[in-house]
Amino acid sequence: MRAVRDDPPRRGLERIRRELVAALSAITSVRNIDSFGSVATGSADQCSDLDLLISCEVPEHTAWLAAAAIRSTKRVAFYRMFSGVAQPSGRYWFWNESPFHRLDVTFHSPAEHAAVCRSGVRGGHPIHIRPEYLAHVPVDLSADRRLTSPAGRVDATPCETEIGRLLYLYLETAKTQLRGRLAKRNLLETRAALLNAVAATPMLAGGGDLVGFVASVDEFIQRISEMTHQKEDEQCDCEGF
Repeated sequence: MRAVRDDPPRRGLERIRRELVAALSAITSVRNIDSFGSVATGSADQCSDLDLLISCEVPEHTAWLAAAAIRSTKRVAFYRMFSGVAQPSGRYWFWNESPFHRLDVTFHSPAEHAAVCRSGVRGGHPIHIRPEYLAHVPVDLSADRRLTSPAGRVDATPCETEIGRLLYLYLETAKTQLRGRLAKRNLLETRAALLNAVAATPMLAGGGDLVGFVASVDEFIQRISEMTHQKEDEQCDCEGF
């Protein structure tokens, strides 16, 4: 399966948002879904990702049901935890989608979620929050269990964790350059570091073609970079081609 979907410019991220919100809101113990970042402010472009905050009535249970809903809705190519944040919060990259359109999701209790919304601060940084879903039905944990089985914990090796870090750096560096800004890192160096790391760890510990996914990401970046260089006076197109 191809790692990049052919979508008209800017429409891919909105489609992914709709699909995920619909799947997550079917779980009654998911009480709120909010976006933040460029999607929330209306400034998302073809290089943007999807940032979601999810309020769970019973986080230790509901978060894993929500992770299962994400995985049943979108085929996950690669997942990595946020530093210092427990699973299943983290970064989800999907097969057959632009690698820029990953999902960054954090699960909270209702009290934690309310505190973030009141303060408008997450991780020490101010954020603009946009409501995507507010539950109006009572929590029914039995119905939620019938809807889906909870996802399992992802056991990642240290090498895979490092690959996740390098993949993030490569994409962020490419994104910065495609937007016409000065990148803090050298794109060729971040690419080489990622490809070298993947060559040493071709398969995910839990199964999955890591080499194939990263090769698809790299081909995508090389292709759109070449097209952007050929059309420097046009807006970069970071959606699938």
